Amino acid sequence: MPSQTRRTVLATWILANAACGDMVRNIIGYPAWGAVVLATFVWVAVELVLLRVRLWRLPVPLVAFAALALVSAAWAISPLWSLVGTLILVGTMASAVLVASLPYRTILDIAHWVMQGLVAGSLLFELWVALVLRRPLFPLWADYPADVSAELHWSSGAILAGGRISGLMGNANLLGMVALFALIIAGCRTAARIDRLWPLWMGLPLLTQALTRSATVLFATAMVAVLAFLVIAWVRWRGAVFYRIFGVAIAAGLVCVGLIVGGWEHVTEFLGRDADMTGRFDIWERVIALGLTSPVVGVGYLGYWIPWVPPFDSLGELHGMVYLQAHDVWLDVFMQLGIVGVLVWGAIQYRAVSNSLGALYRAAPGTHALNAIPLLLWVALFVQGLAESRPWIEIGMLFLTIFAIGPLRRQIAPRAPSTEAITTTAAG
Repeated sequence: MPSQTRRTVLATWILANAACGDMVRNIIGYPAWGAVVLATFVWVAVELVLLRVRLWRLPVPLVAFAALALVSAAWAISPLWSLVGTLILVGTMASAVLVASLPYRTILDIAHWVMQGLVAGSLLFELWVALVLRRPLFPLWADYPADVSAELHWSSGAILAGGRISGLMGNANLLGMVALFALIIAGCRTAARIDRLWPLWMGLPLLTQALTRSATVLFATAMVAVLAFLVIAWVRWRGAVFYRIFGVAIAAGLVCVGLIVGGWEHVTEFLGRDADMTGRFDIWERVIALGLTSPVVGVGYLGYWIPWVPPFDSLGELHGMVYLQAHDVWLDVFMQLGIVGVLVWGAIQYRAVSNSLGALYRAAPGTHALNAIPLLLWVALFVQGLAESRPWIEIGMLFLTIFAIGPLRRQIAPRAPSTEAITTTAAG
């Protein structure tokens, strides 16, 4: 198999596994999933050696974050599992370097087909559970009693009854975010006049978002839509006209935020949610309290909470259900890596958004739509991070690392294939 084809296949698997890791775990369980991930990281390491990557050229914030996670094992609550979490973090970053070494258009094609495939597969999966299985489906590796909480269902099979769907990911919020990623990429490809079947690629994610009914994804979609409008205005008008439009948009946004805060109970009632954001306020209080026991460097890196490691096995417990995240990526970083970690995480965000804005600003005429994708994806992840911890693991960390690398792609992987100008400017 030619090296470029081999790396494309690997990158496709990396994106798919990062986007639906819960599905893989639901099928084969945590130990087997760990073995699969480890094998993937070994393959990635081999490919990076063949590419002769220069890891010392990686952006300083990324290296600093990985280093901080590693040394935090020295004071972590669970040093062994802290090292395991760091291994996954470093492996994810290395996988992102491998993906970033591909031509930009290749990355977009892979992301497009992976996200659309997961969306379409999720709809078919939910229909199969509803029409063929006709009962809730649990993770295959576990033996749950039939009367346990619906939160533990892989799928409740309620798609035809008007219930929320969880899809292949087994989580409505994750499926909604994958649908948003698919919608962003499809929308930009449509604007670039790449896809003839654009109504299908736009329609599937929109239908999926409607069926997941995720409040987090709804707000993220709204922010992405506003930013997309501003990008269009900047491309078409720029100058004084754009700044007036930008000012009006900011003012309108502040008014909307004020209305949402002022009428929070009505907003949550309309969305079918509790006023405390499904118990998030309680979880945030516990996370902050634990973080304040070591506010400078945190209690040790773990990443996504491992369900058998105390106190994380009960820290997010609500109404008998244990949630394995802080439901806010910034609070999660603070708890695990302290104020130092928050500063480094903020530097990564700054680097990612700067590269994304630069890719759009430097885009050649006719390429703005495709070059806007990193910025729109970054906004989606940033908004998701306000109510979820997912942006610092799996697909979130993968995308964020690629965005943070940006134009350094050619310096990090000098043996990667040369591509057109859009590749080098939009790799972030």
